[in-house]
Amino acid sequence: MRDQLQLQINNASESMNSGFSDYYQNMVDYFHQNPDKNLSYSAFSNRTERATKALTSEQEAIFYIVAYGWQHHQSMQHLLSETLDFTSNAQENIRVVDYGCGQGVATLAFMDHLAKKGVAQQSSLEIHLIEPSRVSLDIAKLLIERLAIAHGIKVSIHCQQRTLGSALLPLNSECVETFHLLSNVIDIEAVQIALPNIAKQIKSCTGKNFLLATCPKYANAQIGFRILHQEIDFADNFYDECWDMTYQMYRVIQATWNQHTSTQRMAMMPWTSS
Repeated sequence: MRDQLQLQINNASESMNSGFSDYYQNMVDYFHQNPDKNLSYSAFSNRTERATKALTSEQEAIFYIVAYGWQHHQSMQHLLSETLDFTSNAQENIRVVDYGCGQGVATLAFMDHLAKKGVAQQSSLEIHLIEPSRVSLDIAKLLIERLAIAHGIKVSIHCQQRTLGSALLPLNSECVETFHLLSNVIDIEAVQIALPNIAKQIKSCTGKNFLLATCPKYANAQIGFRILHQEIDFADNFYDECWDMTYQMYRVIQATWNQHTSTQRMAMMPWTSS
């Protein structure tokens, strides 16, 4: 069964002609048409402690992307569109660090945003993926490589299979801008514990820096955002807002598409280091 799931992920990745939405639609179709091969919500939630533990199988990865992937993608794209203008003084060489990247959805949203703004083909991305799950990390690398081809983006991908508590940030680079992405991980206690160490490292990343964090407005997430504000006190300013986002997505419990509204908290913090 594992080989079949890997084949499904690979085939779905090849469907990405216009963006992550193609992959998501393909995976939803597979999930909906093969109920006997899917995890139940309770089984997934119990094993992963409601998606806060590292994924261990392709079956878990498929459930996760179908249940949460579109929400992650849409919230990161919204934050990018609200806070940054990629059409003025667009940089050719950009470094992206995706913390607790999972299957790379935040980076995929970033790439889709570059394409939407018409600067994808002039962009070259140095991408650093930090993630404890080997299954998730392998899928993230595959999807980023495939989307880069679709959008005409040059990419170099560097993977760290480790927790954020032991992450080593890339401090030296020819890139003059770095984007630090924290997508739907700031509510996890282990990530909150790691934030002070991460903050010390990213303070030394030279050039222009932008930290972008998104998460549903969970109680635990509020703790994470508070820590983030305390530790990134060297930022020039803080954009921090809550948005009620409404979009069509597949609901795994109901096994159908419907309109979903969630309150997302989003933060963007810029600074320059010499």
